[in-house]
Amino acid sequence: MFQVIEDLSSEGVVALRVEGRLFHDDYVELVPKLEQEIARHGALRCLVDITGLAGFELRAVWDEVRFDLKHARDVSRCAVIGDRSWERWATLAARPIFYKAEVRFFTPDQRDEAVAWLREGLPPASGAASA
Repeated sequence: MFQVIEDLSSEGVVALRVEGRLFHDDYVELVPKLEQEIARHGALRCLVDITGLAGFELRAVWDEVRFDLKHARDVSRCAVIGDRSWERWATLAARPIFYKAEVRFFTPDQRDEAVAWLREGLPPASGAASA
């Protein structure tokens, strides 16, 4: 499931934590919220902490690919936090899809660095996003 990290989310910035296994229903719930944020703010910055990811159903993988392809231009910066080598590889593989975005991989001990990089050049956070 996706959980919004409220203290890191703000206008135009969405921070998510992935816990457990991802299913199609998780995307059915999340995608409209992300699309609402995109409509409100234009290109988003995102932080996705996947250290709690325990797997995903095949349909959820398709949901992810479909969202990524549809919104490739709607992400300006994305920080992925993970602790497994395949997660680093998957982040690198996503770079061509998000060709207009800066995408970087960080380890859990680099979390503060990831947040600082994500917020670089933005005004101080004024409140939590609604995603």
